[in-house]
Amino acid sequence: MSNHGRFLLRAGFNALLGAGRKQQALLPVGAVVSPSSLPDSQREDSYGQKRQRDPFLTSSSKRLFHSTANREILPLVAAGAVVFIGRYSWKALNRMDEDWEDYLWELKQYERARVQAKADATITIGVDLGTFYLKLSRVNKNKPQLIETAQGDRYRFNGILSQDDDVIMGKPALEKFFYEKTDEKTDDGVENNDSGSNKVVLPYMELQNESNDDATALVQKVFVPAVAEAMERVMSDGGSDASSDEKKNLRTVLTLPPLFYNKHGDGLFRKNYHDNSHQTITVPEPVAAIWGAQALNLIPTPESKEENSTSSTMVMDIGGLASTISLVRDDKVVASVSLDGIGGENFVQQLVDRILVETGDETMGKEPMTLTMIQTNARSSALELVNKTQSKIHIPFLYMGRRPDDPHLETTISRAVLEQAVQDGWSKSIIPKLVEENMLSSSLPIPKDVTSLFTSAVTKVLEESNEIPTNIERILLVGGGSRHKLFEEACKESITALMGPANYQSKIVIPETSLRAELTALGAASLLPNFDYDYDKGLENV
Repeated sequence: MSNHGRFLLRAGFNALLGAGRKQQALLPVGAVVSPSSLPDSQREDSYGQKRQRDPFLTSSSKRLFHSTANREILPLVAAGAVVFIGRYSWKALNRMDEDWEDYLWELKQYERARVQAKADATITIGVDLGTFYLKLSRVNKNKPQLIETAQGDRYRFNGILSQDDDVIMGKPALEKFFYEKTDEKTDDGVENNDSGSNKVVLPYMELQNESNDDATALVQKVFVPAVAEAMERVMSDGGSDASSDEKKNLRTVLTLPPLFYNKHGDGLFRKNYHDNSHQTITVPEPVAAIWGAQALNLIPTPESKEENSTSSTMVMDIGGLASTISLVRDDKVVASVSLDGIGGENFVQQLVDRILVETGDETMGKEPMTLTMIQTNARSSALELVNKTQSKIHIPFLYMGRRPDDPHLETTISRAVLEQAVQDGWSKSIIPKLVEENMLSSSLPIPKDVTSLFTSAVTKVLEESNEIPTNIERILLVGGGSRHKLFEEACKESITALMGPANYQSKIVIPETSLRAELTALGAASLLPNFDYDYDKGLENV
């Protein structure tokens, strides 16, 4: 073979050898050398020699795998699965609870918002018993409104006068009612219209006594005639709808101060006014006041169950003979303080005292006819001072038979003087009694004026409910007594002192003067017929 032939043969052989080595280098990891195919005595040496001899093999050609045995990793896998499933199940259950509560809440709001066939077949009469005046209401065209008396009055005096086996109520009873001079008042602290059957009885004062066995009969004397009069007014104002109204079911919602229910809940109200017929329902006044404010869009209705159960509303109810400060959450009264003797009627009482002093005749304070005349004019002047800084008092023929030359009384009273007299009266007799009854905060000094009085009372409510001021969503001012500037300004100042000016502006809700006395009655009428109320559970669907 020639040299040229040998050269070609060697070149072809080298080419085949190079291609084989290249293909061998590109095989998968572990496939370059199969140690299992070698004898046991040659595996390590051959493998090592192969690695040294073949430059295409690197350290990455080793087989890599987990060194933990299957039996050791199984418990870890099981524990991880349990933790994952448990955490997921816990979240799912919580979510189900939240969804269920939200569903119930939305259902309740839907039921309250829409007019149902049952509501169309029922007339709901809201009754605000009040401390001095009684208010009646009903829903007309999906909006609650007050029912006026036959005389055109929006309120009626709730005192009762038993005379000649007859019961006198309303304006005729008010004309027979009078206040005594402050230092001559009887134990009830209000009135002493002669003795026996000639005395005008106020239900609020009688219900203050826990051992009053006649409380049921007393409430019935006011409650039943008031509802009968309300139905009469509804029928007379119904026009062509009166015949259809006669066929409707009647349901009454009676509002009560929390103090009354705490004292007489089981023995009086729950026993006599709660049954399976749901024809008469009792509701706390502060809860009804919130419903009334929501019905008139003065405050928003909570959008969820969580919002309703976590947000709190404080209701400051300034009545005629007493004031009540309550904290309401989830349609239930969480805490409440009653300031007995602090109300709008204090202005009338103090003005009667000043007029008697003005006369200079002590015998006038013992004559019922003279006292009635003085009180009628004092009540008019006290209402005039709501919008004016002073009022002229004119009582004709007051001195008839005493001063022939000048039988009329002419005097002037300023708002500032009367307000100071009212606060002096509280400091002398009312505040010490409230301190003794533990109605005020023990962590604050004894109040000296109306602002410090309300600050102490609000603090007491916060202490009893374990609530902090910043968590209160809104403060609602209601009650007929709140029309007086003294009470309105004191409420503002006390809330500002506890919450600061910024929170005061955003939280306090002060309705128009005419609405403050009516919100509780309006809220009572807004309760739809398919709902009942329980003092422990709140609203219940029936």
